[in-house]
Amino acid sequence: MRGVDRILIVLAGLLLLLLIAQTVYLLNYRRQVGQISSQLSFIMEHESRKLVATQLKPKEIGRLVRECNNLLSRQQAMGEQFSRKNQEMNLAITSLSHDIRTPLTSLDGYLQLALRTEAEQEKGRYVTLAQSRIQQIIKLVEELFLYTKLQNPEYELELQAVDVVEVLKRNLFTFIDDFTRSGNEPELRLPERSPRVMGDIHALERIFTNIIGNYFIHGEGPLTVEVEDRQEMLCIRFTNRLKPGSRVDTEKIFTRFYREDPSRTRHSSGLGLSIVKALMEKMNGDAEANSASGIFSIDIEFAKAGKEHPHGHPSQ
Repeated sequence: MRGVDRILIVLAGLLLLLLIAQTVYLLNYRRQVGQISSQLSFIMEHESRKLVATQLKPKEIGRLVRECNNLLSRQQAMGEQFSRKNQEMNLAITSLSHDIRTPLTSLDGYLQLALRTEAEQEKGRYVTLAQSRIQQIIKLVEELFLYTKLQNPEYELELQAVDVVEVLKRNLFTFIDDFTRSGNEPELRLPERSPRVMGDIHALERIFTNIIGNYFIHGEGPLTVEVEDRQEMLCIRFTNRLKPGSRVDTEKIFTRFYREDPSRTRHSSGLGLSIVKALMEKMNGDAEANSASGIFSIDIEFAKAGKEHPHGHPSQ
């Protein structure tokens, strides 16, 4: 009996030790859960960038801490992104307000002068200047509206096989007066015949208008336009010299509201090349820019007709 009693006493002692250990573990577990809860409350209340930390990490607690920190990191990243976008939007609104207010002020001034003058010739000149300011405002609003539509992932273009070189030639012709005033004729290296590409004619016209318009604002010397056949893609390259002192960030040039010099206004929304990029992507193509030694170029690549295009709807 003495041997049995000793065994029972030992077992009772072990059970007591196990119960004490389990109690300590549970108390520690509860303490760590409480600490995590307190840290989360502090982080949320003070919008802190801290992460949750624990001294002891049982498997379950460690997993809980990792998941909490993943959520906090994601929330912080989303907050930073929202802050950047909010700042960009505020800058954009300020910029667009200035761009629209400038021609509006001029418009008001020209109309007042037209009302005050009695000379028909002077009155006609002021009305013509007022009309030019109206066109500037219309262009700004149209670009903003188009850019907004292009940001919708569900917005698609109706693609069809298009002779893009012919569309390019027609668009270049519409700038004939601008080229004449600049004293530089475009240098064209266009093939007599070129493969058709998948595109939308209205989108193509907007792309060429924005690229050529950008040349007249920032470029000098002749504008070189060349076409290169690249197997499944057709590339059109626009090249020109930059005006002295011009600086172009090719990594940002296709971003919205980008301007070479934000302090200068040319009645431009800063959306022209971002619209080019967005339209090219809607047509399963791409746009790239390069700048070196005062030479600036824009390459736009089109998918040739007859290939599989997941976003397009070729006409029959």
